[in-house]
Amino acid sequence: MFNSYQEHADHVFGAQYDDVRERYASEVRDLEMFAESEQEHYEHMWKVKEAGFGEDCDAYEREWERTLNYYKNQGV
Repeated sequence: MFNSYQEHADHVFGAQYDDVRERYASEVRDLEMFAESEQEHYEHMWKVKEAGFGEDCDAYEREWERTLNYYKNQGV
């Protein structure tokens, strides 16, 4: 009987450990994804600033849209 109780206790302990490990792994993935999105945002904003638009990313996007439409209309 002792072995079955010990097996159950080991299983419960292992399951709790797996849950904790899975939760932390999920949190690490979330933090990595957040850091990646922040990096992409800062790189985009750097391009906006370097292009002379300051913090106005909407104006930057509209300028690109106008440029792309111009070349599309030219048949390029």
